Amino acid sequence: MPDSVSSLLTRTQRERVRSEFDNVAPAKQRRDERKIRTRIEAGIDDFDLLVTYPDRQFELAFEDRPKSELRERLADAQLTIERIRTLHDIDRDAVVEAAQERQRSVNPDAAATLDEVRLRTHDGWRRRFESEFAAEYRPTWWKRLSDALLKLGVLFLLIVSLLAVVAPDFTNGPGSIVGIVGAVLLFGGLGIVAVRAIKYDLLPALRRLRADPSGALRAVWDQF
Repeated sequence: MPDSVSSLLTRTQRERVRSEFDNVAPAKQRRDERKIRTRIEAGIDDFDLLVTYPDRQFELAFEDRPKSELRERLADAQLTIERIRTLHDIDRDAVVEAAQERQRSVNPDAAATLDEVRLRTHDGWRRRFESEFAAEYRPTWWKRLSDALLKLGVLFLLIVSLLAVVAPDFTNGPGSIVGIVGAVLLFGGLGIVAVRAIKYDLLPALRRLRADPSGALRAVWDQF
């Protein structure tokens, strides 16, 4: 940063903070620390205005900075904010809720990126995780169908087994249809399970084995 550009800290203050006030007299150190505290306390009020500062101005402000460097500076800012919040015992969710309220109160035309900012409390993250987890592991239509066929098939076969004890003549006659239907349903459910096992288990395993035989075998061995 050029020395002629104003910043939160002066050039001298940055040098002294960087050197941890090495070779600075105690009186000067206390004076500088007091001035730095004043600048920090006053500077934080500017964010009230910067919340709605035009997006284009932020783009121009950092257009010459490499993204890697900007990412590091944003990380430093995030850590500094979290330290201040922790030192003053301010709940993170309370800060997020206040930011959400401010976000809702601002005219969206003031800064388009405000609509893209997603802030969540711990409860918000938990609800999102639960929703995504439920969506990921929600049974598919084929899974529900195979489960239904297997249950019906087993039920029909149990009925036939009971009829074979109670009314063997009926089972050998018209009652055999119940057994046939149960067997068809059972084999249908097992067929779907087999196809899904081939698609989601066997084929991926074969692809991993072909791509990295030693790694695939090692993974199988580690599971024993």
